[in-house]
Amino acid sequence: MGDAPHKANKFYQLQQKYIQQLPNKLTQIQQHWQAWKTQYQADDVEAVKRLVHSLAGSAGTFHFSQLSEQARLLEQYLFALTTDKLSDTQEQEIESAFIELQKQVEKGPEVIVPDTNISPASEPEPSRPEYLIYVVEDDKHLAEEIRQQLCFFGYQVETFHDATTALEKVQQQLPTAMIIDVQLPEGELAGTALAQHFHHFSAQKIPLIFISMRDDWDARLAAVRGGGQAYLVKPIDFSELLDRLDMLTRTHERAPFRVLVVDDMALLAEQYALALTHAGMSTQVVTDANRLFEPLYDFKPELILMDLNMPHCSGGEAAKVIRQKEEFTSIPIVYLSTESNHDCQLNAMRLGGDDFLEKPISNEDLVAAVSIRAERFRNIRSLMNRDSLTGLLNHATIKTYLETEISRLQRQQTGHLSFAIVDLDHFKSVNDTYGHPTGDRVIKSISRLLSQRLRKSDLIGRYGGEEFAVIFPDTDVEAAMNVVNELRERFASIIHVHQNQRFSCTFSAGIAAMPPYQSNMDELIRHADEALYQAKHAGRNRVERYSAESVSAHD
Repeated sequence: MGDAPHKANKFYQLQQKYIQQLPNKLTQIQQHWQAWKTQYQADDVEAVKRLVHSLAGSAGTFHFSQLSEQARLLEQYLFALTTDKLSDTQEQEIESAFIELQKQVEKGPEVIVPDTNISPASEPEPSRPEYLIYVVEDDKHLAEEIRQQLCFFGYQVETFHDATTALEKVQQQLPTAMIIDVQLPEGELAGTALAQHFHHFSAQKIPLIFISMRDDWDARLAAVRGGGQAYLVKPIDFSELLDRLDMLTRTHERAPFRVLVVDDMALLAEQYALALTHAGMSTQVVTDANRLFEPLYDFKPELILMDLNMPHCSGGEAAKVIRQKEEFTSIPIVYLSTESNHDCQLNAMRLGGDDFLEKPISNEDLVAAVSIRAERFRNIRSLMNRDSLTGLLNHATIKTYLETEISRLQRQQTGHLSFAIVDLDHFKSVNDTYGHPTGDRVIKSISRLLSQRLRKSDLIGRYGGEEFAVIFPDTDVEAAMNVVNELRERFASIIHVHQNQRFSCTFSAGIAAMPPYQSNMDELIRHADEALYQAKHAGRNRVERYSAESVSAHD
């Protein structure tokens, strides 16, 4: 019984609430209308116009399309009046319009949403912390090495040394992907035969990566016919193997779009948010535009869906305030309004908006419009804010996020924030010994490790060259030290390959935190940098935390 409210159809609940509130909305309009007629107060005039505008914009969303149309016509008539003092004819026409509104309310909605549970059409798949990979390799030492290297990056790996055993396991449980040696004990091309046999009994397409000592046409052709999406020649370059594996298995990992819905009418805002949530987006509702800063900082929306005509603070005014903050200048703002005049729409966008949607709008059109705009923003932001080699945040962007997190911590006056600078040890010698392409693969390797082993809430950037920065929100220095030390140990165990040469790398890191030190952004970065210097001076391949005492002692 306790789960019943969660299982109920929220669309139905919102429509029923709206139906219950409609008589009161008409009463409010009538009260201000009567005051307008008798006293001609400007506040009453504006209240009637605003309430009719709200009715025109909201009614269609809850399937009162005729009511919405009648309210829109009345709104246009009211805004066309050249004086607030009305003639008898004008009063009669407005009275007739109110009677028509009442009739439409009494008729009820054209469509009543059924009181059943509606499952989201595109519910985001629950993310798995580990991905199951089958490695079919008769060389037991190589199979174990592949398993260890993949495990460092969050993959769950099972190894098999012949085709028969592997096939039996696949029939019991499908993996996320398979890495198969072309040559197995059963024959010279037994690995490709295994793949072909697998396709016969499974309709599900599993990514296949073939590995082999052979680099000839026949072996590669057999791999293609076996359904292979990649072919790697031994000795295995684990960085390349991980690149291919990530590309084939992690492409579906995509954070939902974050949309901030701003509308003074709570029911309408909830309706929009619910439609977007059911489409797989993450939403937050704000009904008071004067309280926008906190969700902007904490929720970090990728798009703001905002009503244009709100009391106390209009959508245009709110957009101008938002644009005053440098970190919010690029967030798309999409206005919602019943305004159909093209010039008025363009004027509204000059106030800081990026697009305009007319009310009422169907759930399908709303989802499509928001998805297209959020996707475009995410792609543009990625090009602007991401490092081209690693895909991590670039130097300027990670500093912007750090400043935002410090502001949030200072505003809340509670919690923790840790900041780490990570630097590869003796990286110049890697480039000098193995070449810059190999150095780039090492940089991508540590980038992948940071991205896949840290929390989604942690922010990771390439700070410059072989330096990386990590922001740990809501994390004290002890916890951050433990995480970075674990990463350091994992990275030192990763094998890099250049031609037939195998080598490993290490990194050092410095961490600074708030509290205990109250810092601005520049001070926090300087503290982390000083701790990194201590780690380098103490022998490298270690993590140090900043403390004023240790810096003084070193000096």
